[in-house]
Amino acid sequence: MFPTDFSAPSMKVLDYIPALQEVGTREVVLVHVIDSKDITLIASGGQGFLGTVSDRETETQRRLREEIEHQIIDARRSLEKRGLKVTVRTPVGNPEKEILSAADAEEASLIVIGSHGRSNIRDRLLGSVSEYVIKNARQPVLVIKRDTAGAK
Repeated sequence: MFPTDFSAPSMKVLDYIPALQEVGTREVVLVHVIDSKDITLIASGGQGFLGTVSDRETETQRRLREEIEHQIIDARRSLEKRGLKVTVRTPVGNPEKEILSAADAEEASLIVIGSHGRSNIRDRLLGSVSEYVIKNARQPVLVIKRDTAGAK
C-alpha cells in the first residue's frame, strides 16, 4: 500500500517500485486522504468560522477531489505502466487513521510511506503521519527517507 499526499517526499516512493517488484509486488493500493481538518478550514474561509461549515464541506470535498484527480490519474498510470494492478482509495478524514483503516480493509501486506510530507517544519524528524503509521500499523511499514543535500 502506498499512501501519498503527492508531496515530493511521498512521491519518492515510486523510485522504489522496481525493487519491490523484484521481490514479488504485483498490486498497489494508492491512498490519498483528504484531511477533514483542511476541508473545515477551507469551507470556513480559513478563519475557523463554524456557522454553516457542514453545508459547505460536501462542496469543498468535491472541489478537493477534483483538484487531486489529475495527480491520482498520473500516479496510477505510472504504476500501471510498470505492470502493477492499482486500486485507488481517496477517503476523507484523519490521514493517520484513514491510512491504517485502508491498510486493514485492503489486507495490505506492506505499507510503503515517505518520511516527510506536507509539513516539514512541524515534523522535523520523521513526520507525524509516518510516525503514527509506524507505531500503530498491524502491517510492516517501509519508510523511504527524503532526499538530503549531497546524499546518495
